[in-house]
Amino acid sequence: MEKQYLLDGLPVQVTFADGLVRIVNDQPFKQAVTGQPEGNTTALVAKIKSDYKASFGNGLAIGDDSFVMEILGHLYFDYLLLRYKSLLRFICVFGLYDRFCRSCRVIDCGERGKDPNRWLWNKLVPFQKLLARRLGNVRLSRFTEG
Repeated sequence: MEKQYLLDGLPVQVTFADGLVRIVNDQPFKQAVTGQPEGNTTALVAKIKSDYKASFGNGLAIGDDSFVMEILGHLYFDYLLLRYKSLLRFICVFGLYDRFCRSCRVIDCGERGKDPNRWLWNKLVPFQKLLARRLGNVRLSRFTEG
C-alpha cells in the first residue's frame, strides 16, 4: 500500500508492507523535516503508525522514539554524504560511497526481525534531540547533490 502525507504542505511518499514502512527521501521530504525536525518527524510517525494499524489490523512494533531516531539518523547521514562528498568518495572506495547514497534514497523502517538495525536506532534514542537540532540548522542548499 502506498500513501502520501503532507508535512508543512510538502508531499511525503510512504509505502507500507507487513512489519515495514519505506519513506521516500526526496527534496520535499528533506525540506519538511529540516524545517521542523522533531515536530514534523514525530507527526509523520504518528500518522504512519495510525494508518498502518488501520490497514494491517495490528500496530507497527517500532517504538515512536526509535522510529523518529531512524528517520533523523538517515537524513543526517544523507546530509553528511552530500556535504563531504569529495572527501567521502576518496575514503569510501570500491563503490561504497555510491552504495551509501543509494541506501539513503528510501528510508526503510522495520520491526525487529525485518530491520537488522533496529537495535542501533533503539540505542541512539538519547541523541534524538541533539540530532534534531543539528538537522534544523542544515541549509537545504547543502542537502542537494552537485
